[in-house]
Amino acid sequence: MIKVLIIYGGWPGHSPKEISYYLSEQLESIGYHVTLVDDLNILNDYHALRNYDLIVMNWTRGEIIEQAIANLQQVISEGCGLAGIHGGLTSAFQNSKQWQFLTGGLFVDHPGGLEQHYTVNITDTEHAITQGVADFSVQTEQYYLLVDPAVHILANTTFATKDHPNAMNPSPISLPVAWVKNWGKGHIFYHSFGHDLATCQLPMVEKLTLQGFQWACRTTTE
Repeated sequence: MIKVLIIYGGWPGHSPKEISYYLSEQLESIGYHVTLVDDLNILNDYHALRNYDLIVMNWTRGEIIEQAIANLQQVISEGCGLAGIHGGLTSAFQNSKQWQFLTGGLFVDHPGGLEQHYTVNITDTEHAITQGVADFSVQTEQYYLLVDPAVHILANTTFATKDHPNAMNPSPISLPVAWVKNWGKGHIFYHSFGHDLATCQLPMVEKLTLQGFQWACRTTTE
C-alpha cells in the first residue's frame, strides 16, 4: 500500500487543515493510506520519513531547521516523492535556500490583486500528469514565481505587463505554474492553484493535483 504523509499548517489564510483533509480524501479514494500531521516535528526524524512513498507539504510561511531540510533531501533522493500546491510548497520556509533548491520555485507576489481571471496553458500534453487536462480558466490568485530553470514545465500562464510594477518588457510575461523535477531517485511535483477549497475542487485542478501526486509517489514512473 502506498503511504502518504501530509504536513499542514503555518499561515491560516490558505485553509491548510480544510484543504489537507480534502487532499487526503482524494488520495484515499484511490487506495492510498494517508497520515496527516499539523506540526513539523516529524521532519526531524529521518527514519520516520523513510516510511512514506510521498510527502505532501501544505505549510505556508514558517521556518525550518537545517536538519529537517537535510532529512527531506535525503529521503527524497532515496525515492520518496515530494508534492504540494499553491503557497503550501513555494511560499513555505522562505528563509531556506535549500528548500527553494529542492522545490524548484519561490512565490514572490500575485500582481493584479487576489481575484484575477486568467488562462492556464498546458505546455506538455504528453506527460502522465496532464493526461485529460486541457487548457482552463480560473479566477483566483495568479502566482508570480521565481523558478529554477532546471525544472520541467507542465503549464504556464501569462501576466499583463501593466500589473508588474518593474516590467521593462512591453510583451506579456509568461511564467510556469506547474512543473516537475527529480531529486536523486525522487520525483517532485508542484502547481500554483489552491488558494481556497473551491479552487482545489475545480475539475481540471483536481485532476492535475491527483495525477501529479500519483506521479510523484515512489512507485510511480514517468
